[in-house]
Amino acid sequence: MKFNEFNSIVYNKLGFLTATGGAMVLLALWAFFEASFWFIIPDFFLLILCIFSPNRYKKFFLACILFSLMGISAYFLFTSQYPAVSREILTNTPFINAEMLDKVGRVYSQQGVTAALKQTTTVIPVKVWTFQAVNYNFNFFSYLFLIAISRAIRMFLVCFIFSYLGKRCASLIRKNAVPFLMFYLLLFFIILFYIT
Repeated sequence: MKFNEFNSIVYNKLGFLTATGGAMVLLALWAFFEASFWFIIPDFFLLILCIFSPNRYKKFFLACILFSLMGISAYFLFTSQYPAVSREILTNTPFINAEMLDKVGRVYSQQGVTAALKQTTTVIPVKVWTFQAVNYNFNFFSYLFLIAISRAIRMFLVCFIFSYLGKRCASLIRKNAVPFLMFYLLLFFIILFYIT
């Protein structure tokens, strides 16, 4: 099989997969579970969806932010009821360390609940921010409102920018789907290991 044929097959499969309801379900589950024990932000999947199905970026955004907020809410309530179990899960989650907990604790002690607006500008996962929000006895609704603003801005920007790129660069991506995916995976692992 020639490279061009293989490239075309990969592009068509990705286009088909990102256009199905299964992709939306996977995105929703990813966004929900990232708030508790899953350690990779949904943006990595979100950007692929928006590149290969750019006209659906608003739906992807809504699914991602809504299920992310549901996951944050569930994790907040779980941590409120079972703080010791929650700490055990958190400290055993890949790519989470004590330094992250300390850093968020310091930011919260200096700025209070409004510091939640900074979550999306850091590499510290939302579950750490949520865990410490419970430890600092922040009001659930205040925290959820602020974290929703923070995450919605980031997720919308990811959706908007990558859907734009998906439309503008469609022929380039179509011709180079395999190299694009290889570059994406390489970048993904570099970022993942940079966080640690």
